[in-house]
Amino acid sequence: MRQRVVIALALCAEPSLVIADEPPTALDVSVQAQSIALLKRLCRERGTAVMLITHDMGVIAEAADRVAVMYAGRLAELGAVRDVLTQPLHPYTAGLMASTPLASAGKARLHQIEGAMPRLDKVPEGCAFHPRCTYAQAKCRAVPAPHISDAHAACWFPLVAEKVS
Repeated sequence: MRQRVVIALALCAEPSLVIADEPPTALDVSVQAQSIALLKRLCRERGTAVMLITHDMGVIAEAADRVAVMYAGRLAELGAVRDVLTQPLHPYTAGLMASTPLASAGKARLHQIEGAMPRLDKVPEGCAFHPRCTYAQAKCRAVPAPHISDAHAACWFPLVAEKVS
């Protein structure tokens, strides 16, 4: 009920954009689905855009049209949800997708991205993900990846990364 009240409060001022940071956190799955459905319906009816900030790929798949994947404060991949979730171009996105549990997988061991996130005050030179990337090459360690536009990955070797999924 509190989640519904917060949604109502957010929309009562008729905003053109609602930024929701981890909106379904701490809710059971059925209430989570109801809250996301309510937010989507009300925003559609009012012509309000929604920016969801979440680590929950299920929520992204259910509620978003486009997704931006961030790593160490940098944009790693951007595109249509279906494309990014089914054929990720960036190795980090592919690792994220591989580490998402599937109901059909039972108790199968989940993929783990080796290493740890860098401290944000000590992000490595070049691609921030290179210390954890199995595809990293010298260029990745020295030169920041190309700027992202429309539906791309900030990766020097996105075709290699595409084969990860």
